Formats: sequence, C-alpha cells, structure tokens
Amino acid sequence: MKFLCRQEVLLRILHMGTRALAVKTTLPILSGLLLETRENELYCASTDLEIGIEVKIPEASIIEPGRVVVPGKVFYEIIRHLPPGDLELGTDEEQKSFTIKGKNSFFQLHLLPAEEYPLLPERIDEKRAKDQGAMVFLLPVAAFRDAVRCTIYATAPEDPRPFLSSVLAEFHPGRLRLVGTDINRLVVKDIGIEGDQEFSTMIPVISLREMANILANIEEEQFKVFFHQKMLYMTNGDLVFSTRLVDAQYPKYQQVIPEEFDGEIRIKRELFLQAIERIALLDLAVKLTLAPGKGMEVAAQGPELGSAYETVDCVYEGKEVEVGFNSHFLLNFLKTIDHDEVIFKISAGMKASVLTPAGDESYTYVVMPLRMNA
Repeated sequence: MKFLCRQEVLLRILHMGTRALAVKTTLPILSGLLLETRENELYCASTDLEIGIEVKIPEASIIEPGRVVVPGKVFYEIIRHLPPGDLELGTDEEQKSFTIKGKNSFFQLHLLPAEEYPLLPERIDEKRAKDQGAMVFLLPVAAFRDAVRCTIYATAPEDPRPFLSSVLAEFHPGRLRLVGTDINRLVVKDIGIEGDQEFSTMIPVISLREMANILANIEEEQFKVFFHQKMLYMTNGDLVFSTRLVDAQYPKYQQVIPEEFDGEIRIKRELFLQAIERIALLDLAVKLTLAPGKGMEVAAQGPELGSAYETVDCVYEGKEVEVGFNSHFLLNFLKTIDHDEVIFKISAGMKASVLTPAGDESYTYVVMPLRMNA
C-alpha cells in the first residue's frame, strides 16, 4: 500500500475514524486502525466489537492499493503533531512496517496482522436497507445531539443491568422519544423526525455518546439511521457508524411518571440553580420547604460543616411541603436546560416529583426524594 494525502485532511478524518479504538482489551488487534483501499478509494476504520466506525479519506492519491492495520492511537498522535502539508504513507515490504514521510519527518511503525482484524458490518445504503426490511429514519443533527445530552446524564453506563446502561429509543411517526434512568431519576425527551414507522429498541449509552460526538463534526443538518438485524447504522456522506443494539426488555417507564402532586412551583431557573449551588456547599442533601404565599426555603444540614438556608422567590400553589433531594440531581437538570423558568411538581413523603422546562412539554425529568433526618 502507498498513498499521498494532506496532513490536515487526514487528521480531520482520523479524529472521527479512531473513536472506536478499543482502550482496554485483551485483543491487541482492536487497538489497531484499519487502512484499506476499495475501488480506488481509501477508507479508515476502527472497532471495539461493540461499535464500529468507517470513514472515507477524501483527496487521497492511491499509488498502490492494499490493506493494513497500524497502531491506532500512535498513528493518530503522529499525524496530529505533524505540520500541515503533503504526506507520503505506505508499507515497507522489506521491513514489514508502515512509513510516514513528511517534509522533514520520517516515522516507521510496526504493523499489526491484518488477517486478524474483525469483519466490519458491510456498508448499506437506504434502498438496500429498505429492501431487506430495515427501519430507516431521518433525524435532525442539532435536536438529536441535544436529546442525547439531555438524557444520558441520568443513566448508569457502566452498570451491568441493560436498562440502566442503555437508553430506550421509541420511534413513532414524526417523533423520536429517548428514555433514560439510573433508578433514582428518569428522563423522557421527545424530538421531531422524518419517518412513518413504529419501532422501539435499546441503544447503549456509550454508543449514543459517540454518535453525538461524531455528529458534532459534520456540517449537514440531518442524518440517516438504519435498524437492521439487531444493529444500528448511522450514515452521513462518507461516514458509517454501527453499534450493536441491546436485546433486553425496558421497564414500563410510564408507570413511574406520577400524575398527582401536592404542589407546583414556578421558579426562575437561574435563581433556583444558584441557590442550590450555594446551599449544597455544606451537604449533598438539600431540603425544600414550601408553603402558599411564603416562597421556597432551601436548606442543608452538614453533620461536620454546619447548616445553611436561603429563601428563594417563586410562585407556589399547593399544600405545605417539606421534601429532600440529592442536590446533584437537581443541578444536573437545571444546568442541562437553558429555559428561563422551571415548573417543579412536588410530591410529599417518598413519592417522585417532576421537573419540566416552563412551556416545553418535550422534556420530563422525574426525580426521587431523599429521606431527611429530623
């Protein structure tokens, strides 16, 4: 193999193409980056067996076709540290190595055995996907990335239980709903999409995070996803991302969302956020005390540090209520949204409460209370 390419072009592609390199693995080949020519075009690919990424490298002049696997992280770092300009890259058959030549630089890397590299999912286009019975949807890039950001913080990616380390994706005609939970809280986020099929699946949190990161580097406003044979494929121009879907049953989350409450707060998001941040300096647990016509008191009692309280202006309707929450859970929600006001539907005792951005029914955050010491 031998090809010519600009450093700045190759670096931009490697930034996406190396995202699936295995970090902790007992299979050394998964730390490698595949470089392969097909029909006079050059591709790079990486996989950790759960997710896979393949990207076409544009503007590459192929002198000799081939297929090699190079140490992925080191190769990326070398290209990143080289100055912009023309590069000549290829294999040295005598040394069984891969060389990188710049204007004033030369690198020689040991190759990994290409025959051991796992097969990546075959590239699939929309027509062939539909012919094979795949579900195909067109999603907005910005709204999808925002939905992922609004969902995954309330999950447990490293938990062995699938419903905690995955996000439920419910596709309906014109709408996608993402649902995530870590048991202590539940997030439901809706966005508008193009597609008229009904479909439901579970996507690993780690895969969703990578999808959102990759989408940050594309210029288009929409992208396509295919669901076929327990796999998700995301395509955009010269990029194909694939991930295994989770084969498990998601709990009936609708039963967790309460419909009756003891009171409702309407409050400025920034005021609420700042008050929680200040009071939580003394303890993770904060207590909210509410009474009609008296606003809201936020308090904390740190066993070693002391105590604090603050009165926050708000509009409250309902019964007198005292309830405790994990301050991090409240702050996660308040820092995620950018709305001016928040609606907080409060339940007394150990029942769940619900936070929503004022005037936005597309985002629901259900949070369980903490049992406070008397």
